[in-house]
Amino acid sequence: MAELLDNFLVRSVIAGLLMVSIAAPMGCLMVWQRLAFLSDTLGHAAVMGVGLGLVLQLNPMIGVLAVVLLIVISLSQVNSFNNAFSETTLAIISHTGLAAGLILLGALPSSSISLEAILFGDLLATTRADLGMILATTLLLLFLLFRHWRSFVAVSVSREIAQAEGIAVRKVQFLMYLMIALLVAVMMKVMGVLLIAAMLVIPTSGARLLSKTPEQMVLFSLAFGLASLATGIFTSFHLDWQTGPSIVLCATALLLITLLTFRHFRPGSH
Repeated sequence: MAELLDNFLVRSVIAGLLMVSIAAPMGCLMVWQRLAFLSDTLGHAAVMGVGLGLVLQLNPMIGVLAVVLLIVISLSQVNSFNNAFSETTLAIISHTGLAAGLILLGALPSSSISLEAILFGDLLATTRADLGMILATTLLLLFLLFRHWRSFVAVSVSREIAQAEGIAVRKVQFLMYLMIALLVAVMMKVMGVLLIAAMLVIPTSGARLLSKTPEQMVLFSLAFGLASLATGIFTSFHLDWQTGPSIVLCATALLLITLLTFRHFRPGSH
């Protein structure tokens, strides 16, 4: 097994499989609660975390985690939870974080981290340490999802009904936001800050067309994600495309095929 992990392609495939396995359920929850833009915001702000980490001579991942967690915790303290996560507020944080991060990175005399890798990811450059962090994060998030799935779904369907059933809505939402922050921080290495939201939303959008229950939607989203990963890596390898963008384009192509097929075979479409 140790010799197998020395192969960069094996590490990349494992990292991609882990990413897809957790992106499927998390992406569904985000779509149900209309939080897709939050992942985009945290991804952009993560660039500032990379810059801070390098300026303070720390592991960039520590800086990323600190920034995204600080943003989520700060927003959650606002009295009006929904207003705190409005598109306007998130847009301001997103662009400010990205701008600050680019300035910090530009001010450094030299950096071993490629700006292109930060923005678009570098799946094929996954190291053993990266793989270990992705695995640990995936297991933690899957454990939390399994333990709180019913509450997450209930809050997504109706906050009022969930509260009437005795669910601590604010605590459940806050936990979900923390999980999204952690997911974004780790996925940044694989997909890059500009493509994170795409892999959380695109497979889920395709799954939504075919699903009748929340669990079905997660399974279909996982299938879409796996298909996008496989075709994306294959295309990247044979056409010499960047891996992250290639996976996203394949995911979009699968979504379009699903949309056209679903519309064609839907009852009453003829």
